[in-house]
Amino acid sequence: MPSILKRRVVVSIWMDMLQCMRLLHAADLHLDSPFRSVALRDPALGERLRTASRDVLRRIVDLAIERQVDALVLAGDIFDTGVPDVTARTVLSMAVARLGAEGIPTIMIRGNHDGLLDHARYGPLGENVLLLDRERPTVDIGEASFHGLSHGGQPETQSFLPQYPQPVLGRINVGLMHCSPDGTSGHDPYAPCSISDLLGHGYDYWALGHIHKRQEWRSDGALAVMSGIPQGRHIREANGGSVTLVDIDGLGARAEALPVGLVAFRQMELPMPAEEAQDVRTDRVRKALAAGRSGDAPTVLRVMMSGPGAQVFSAQSGEAARFLGALAEDIEGVHLDRVLVRAGNMPETAALVSDLAMAMREEVKSPGFRDEAERILADLRDVLPSELREVLDAGELDELIEEGLAAVAARLSQAQNP
Repeated sequence: MPSILKRRVVVSIWMDMLQCMRLLHAADLHLDSPFRSVALRDPALGERLRTASRDVLRRIVDLAIERQVDALVLAGDIFDTGVPDVTARTVLSMAVARLGAEGIPTIMIRGNHDGLLDHARYGPLGENVLLLDRERPTVDIGEASFHGLSHGGQPETQSFLPQYPQPVLGRINVGLMHCSPDGTSGHDPYAPCSISDLLGHGYDYWALGHIHKRQEWRSDGALAVMSGIPQGRHIREANGGSVTLVDIDGLGARAEALPVGLVAFRQMELPMPAEEAQDVRTDRVRKALAAGRSGDAPTVLRVMMSGPGAQVFSAQSGEAARFLGALAEDIEGVHLDRVLVRAGNMPETAALVSDLAMAMREEVKSPGFRDEAERILADLRDVLPSELREVLDAGELDELIEEGLAAVAARLSQAQNP
């Protein structure tokens, strides 16, 4: 190889090595998401959760400034609906303005929840806020090209990937997508995509949103991260509470989860022996509840009391909840979500009820069930007074289904044991 060609190759390699980009990646803020079912059980906790997502956004901005990132990336569902209240919009506007004052742009896409959102309804968010959609799928920031497509409000049943731009040669390429990667569950399958196809598209990093549990997928030349929900909203989002710091250079992309959640959700099983003195049981259970707190964060616990000793409590009458609730009152930062009872030596009729409950839980995961449930909710809202319609908000569907399953199981148990 001629010496001049060798020098050009070496220079090209070194230029690639010198390219670098630091990002803070978040998604699924759901800034105006309701917490009505929690608020009904614990008004103080409901109010804390109502403001938690906004406080978490402030923490995200603090982190972006502290870690001196080149951009904040928001991969969809910043709001919970397409028409958020003016307060939530103001919180976002103030947050991105703080970043803009530090020279940090915010790059975002709309998700399935806020796909119909008009970001400019109350005026532009600012020159430092860049929304990617089909009219503008790519923007360049420093050494990187960012590519993304926003949802449009209708259910997306096909992969977005074929519509994404090809990578820009000689630059770092970052993709933003709000989607359902293969192998994930627990969410409606909007914009399904193949992880192998994503990693093979030629981008250095994929900033993903939609699934509320953090996950990473890596190939030799690319990294895809589902950042998860920064602030969980209920017990099924116990794996949330973080955002992702990303460094990309000639050596590839490296990601680090940074905790930001202000309220934690945990599930715990509480064994109940058959023979245990009341004072011993009380002391043991109090210590277990205290140990269930997640660090210094206020923690919402769902407790399953199990074993033969649980037979002394009646789940239907609320005895178990009152027992644990009295103990939790003296433990700072611990709140009870629900108390479930599973006694030992379950009789055959109870086992049949349990099997039926499991079958119902499988059925409610199907898209057809959810579509029908959302239709029924919409019909009910149409006939309710306006002040009551929010009680049946579609955002509460998972909680309504859970409460319905519990009520049906309790009714079946009572029928078997009149």
